Amino acid sequence: MKKYLAVSIDVEPDCSADWTYSDPLGFKGVSLGIAGRLQPLFNEFDITPTYLINNVVLEDKESVGVFRELPGKYELGTHLHPEFIAPEKKFDAYAGKSGRANCCFFPPGVESGKIQSITELFQANFGYKPTSFRAGRFSAGSNTIASLSRLGYLVDTSVTPHLCWNDATRERPVDFTNAPEQPYFISEHDITREDTGGRILQVPVSIALKKRSLFKEFISAAGGLRHSIRKYKPVWLRPFYSRAPAMIGIARQYGAAYQHKPQLVLNMMFHNVETLPGLSPYTKTEKASQQYLEQLRIFFDFCKREDFVSVGLSDLYKICR
Repeated sequence: MKKYLAVSIDVEPDCSADWTYSDPLGFKGVSLGIAGRLQPLFNEFDITPTYLINNVVLEDKESVGVFRELPGKYELGTHLHPEFIAPEKKFDAYAGKSGRANCCFFPPGVESGKIQSITELFQANFGYKPTSFRAGRFSAGSNTIASLSRLGYLVDTSVTPHLCWNDATRERPVDFTNAPEQPYFISEHDITREDTGGRILQVPVSIALKKRSLFKEFISAAGGLRHSIRKYKPVWLRPFYSRAPAMIGIARQYGAAYQHKPQLVLNMMFHNVETLPGLSPYTKTEKASQQYLEQLRIFFDFCKREDFVSVGLSDLYKICR
C-alpha cells in the first residue's frame, strides 16, 4: 500500500475566541503563523501543505506577497466564506465580522457566482487558476461541486465523515454521516456518494470513529440484566482537537481498515491562526501555541517513519484516478 498525507489549512484573517475577525483587521496568522512557524516546520519534515486561502486574505496585498515569496513546497487553493464576496456581498468592512453563512444554501446562481468571484480573485493575484477548494464551515453541496467542475477545479475537501452539522446557524442540516473516509470521485447528485465517472475528487477530512463502552442496568421481567452499550466518538486528524497519540491512532486505524486498498490517504486540517496565541479559540498563550506545534512535530515524525509521502490536494487527483 502507498501511503499519502495531505495537510489542508484554512487561511483566515486574525480571529478571536469566537472566530470573529480582529478589529482592526490583522494578518499575523499569515506573516508570522505561516511564514514564521508553519512553513519552516513543513520544510523540516518535507511536508507539502495546501493553503486554502480565504477571500478576505486574498484582498490583502501583504498577505498575497507572503505567499508569492514563501520558500518550500506547497499548493495554494481557495476557501470561501460567502458573506465577504460578490454577488450579494454582505460586508464591505471585515473587522469585527465572522463568516457564519453556508455556501450550499445560497440560490445556485448566487453560490456559483461567489465561487467564480473568489476563483477570479485568486487568479488575478497568482496568475493561474486554483484547483483545490473548501467551503467555509464545510457547507458544500451538489451545486458547489457542479460550480467547481465548471471552473476547472480538481479537488474539494469540504466533507467531514461521520458528522452532521445541524445547529441554529444553519438553515438545514449539512449531513456527512455516511460519507466515505477515503477520497472518492463525487456523484453529481449527492456529495457523499461515489461515482467513478465524477469530475471532482472529494478528499474528506480524516475523521475516525473511536469506540467506547458504557454500561447501564436494565430491568426486565426476568430480572436484572446488564447490557454493554457501544457508543462512538468522532476523532479528527486535527491538532488541538486531538493530541499526537490520538492522531497517530487515527493513522493506524485507517491503515488497518484500508490495508487491502492500493493507497491510503490521510487529510489533516486546521487553521493558520491556531499557531499563534489569541488569534483563535484554541491557543490562548505562547506556551499553548508551542505545545500545538509540538503535536504537529510528533505526528509528522511518525509519518516520516511510517513512509507516508506528503502531497498537495490536487496531486491526489491523478493518484486516485
